[in-house]
Amino acid sequence: MTQLHFDFDIPAVWTAVAHWAAYMMFISLLPKRLKKVPTVLIALLFLPVQIALYSVIAPLRGMAFNLSMVLFALWTLFPFIVLTDIPFWNRLYYCARSFILGGFTAALAWQVYYFYSTRYSMLDSLPWEILLMLVIGSAVIVGTWLIERIHRNELRQMPLSLRHVFETILIALSIYILSSFSYTSIDSPFSANSAPQVFMIRTMVYFSGLAILFALHLHLCDTYSRTERDALQRILDQQYENYRIRQESMNLVNQKYHDLKHQLAVLRSEIDTADKLEAIDRMESELRSYEAQNKTGNDVLDAILAGKSLYCQEHGITLTVVADGAALNFMHVVDLSAIFGNALDNAIEAVEQVSDPEQRLIHLSVARQKGFLRIQVRNRYTLGPTTPGTLPETTKQDRRNHGYGLKSIRQTVERYGGTIAVHGADGWFELGILLPLDTPAPQATQEGKA
Repeated sequence: MTQLHFDFDIPAVWTAVAHWAAYMMFISLLPKRLKKVPTVLIALLFLPVQIALYSVIAPLRGMAFNLSMVLFALWTLFPFIVLTDIPFWNRLYYCARSFILGGFTAALAWQVYYFYSTRYSMLDSLPWEILLMLVIGSAVIVGTWLIERIHRNELRQMPLSLRHVFETILIALSIYILSSFSYTSIDSPFSANSAPQVFMIRTMVYFSGLAILFALHLHLCDTYSRTERDALQRILDQQYENYRIRQESMNLVNQKYHDLKHQLAVLRSEIDTADKLEAIDRMESELRSYEAQNKTGNDVLDAILAGKSLYCQEHGITLTVVADGAALNFMHVVDLSAIFGNALDNAIEAVEQVSDPEQRLIHLSVARQKGFLRIQVRNRYTLGPTTPGTLPETTKQDRRNHGYGLKSIRQTVERYGGTIAVHGADGWFELGILLPLDTPAPQATQEGKA
């Protein structure tokens, strides 16, 4: 095994910069642990460390170099740990992908520069080297960023299993070994014996690896999207089924309620003692209280509130409602059950964690406001601070499936051309929805309006 070395191989500084740019590209699309300014400052500090580290590795040869490159690849995991707020397996996954992207960026930029600098002497200078390397490298990184950005939601949310991460690392390791084959042996049918051939093999192998890893990523994104759609549909079906059961129960209760009113009227006509009449008065007063309870002007909302109110009473939760239900009549029954069922379920789940009985409060309001329908659900919660656009940290054991209720609400609201905002502060969590009243209902929900 004879080690090859070319005087025109990629300088250590460019390899280090390419790998730094690659993992910073992925980090820019992932959730951050820190605020913007500290993130940028720490990211910039990684660059000189990266250059110094690779400058030590570059002069090594043979097995020492390859083992050092493995350690260098592991080093690129450190910025993901420091700067991103994602699970550990996801960090390994994006670390492996960034390592191949960095290798391709450096290989392509240097191959192009080497090709032209050996043909045009004026380009064989440091200023032209810097210019071409930065322009070509930036084009690769920015182009990849634009492509990856299309799947930004999957980048931020997609859970990755150990198997997926292991497959990605195995592919990245195989690509690195193949790209370096011509540097380690000339006694092989796959080796090259000149710098242009070696550079071409390395660039093409890295590009193939990049394409394979991106195809795998698209497959994972598609699987995740299908799983999420199925989960949202299950939640939608569940909320509608809950509404349907409550509606049937309410119809039965209302029937018994009307029968009881008539029976009390008959009893009143047959009783002449004051104490018995007083008892009937109390019973009629309680019935009138039931009659007025949760009568918002929308039968679907009434049925949902009836079930939630009963649950809240049984669990020591105070639910107050001020709702113009008639303003909701343009919405389909399935959409109403998705919005109010999920919103109240989330609020109840949060309030149940509050230990103080006096603070177990939920407020629901529905009102028209300047051509818009404004829906607001406020509830007490005891978890950490919540940033705008996010839910409080879940207390459920199954964290992977957390958040589908809010996603179902957001999906439904956006179909009506509305907006949704969430905010938590001072022990109160607030879900706000704004829907335009002059927008027709979506085509899929025209039939069967509430």
